[in-house]
Amino acid sequence: MYPYLRLIRVVITKSFRPKVNFHTQGEDSIKLMVLPQDIDPFMELNNGRYVTLLDLGRFGYSVNVNIKKFLKENQWSMTITGTYNNYRHRLRLFERFQLKTRLMGYDEKWFYFFQKAVKNNKTYMASVVRFSFTSKNGIVFPKEVIKAMGEEYNPNKLDDWIQDLTRHQLFKE
Repeated sequence: MYPYLRLIRVVITKSFRPKVNFHTQGEDSIKLMVLPQDIDPFMELNNGRYVTLLDLGRFGYSVNVNIKKFLKENQWSMTITGTYNNYRHRLRLFERFQLKTRLMGYDEKWFYFFQKAVKNNKTYMASVVRFSFTSKNGIVFPKEVIKAMGEEYNPNKLDDWIQDLTRHQLFKE
């Protein structure tokens, strides 16, 4: 089941923070705990559940930058178009950790978040999440999104290692 109660907590908590710019938000963090509904038969945080919990970090980030207002003004929404996940260490039942989220930037087709699960300054899982803005006509490319934000379009700011990931995607079109 989707973690709706956690989502509500994140949205309410982040709603009371001052809003910041989409591009200058920096790293956002939420505190989580591995609950019984998150574990697999090995009594650790399930790899699929990690991906679901990443949603919470992106929702928190989105509330901080007031993306809801921007999406409504443009009649757009957002969708995930790919993830690149690495799992390093196990998080066990009732362990607490932080989920950290930051916007890495964009290329000519997609935007990218970097997210990681951290406990005691040790990264347990990391993910690059590729996403796009969408309209009733389909994908809205970063050039148009950035223009609507009133920012200067520069797709060359994306780190090389993220560009390397996209060169090896499963679906080319």
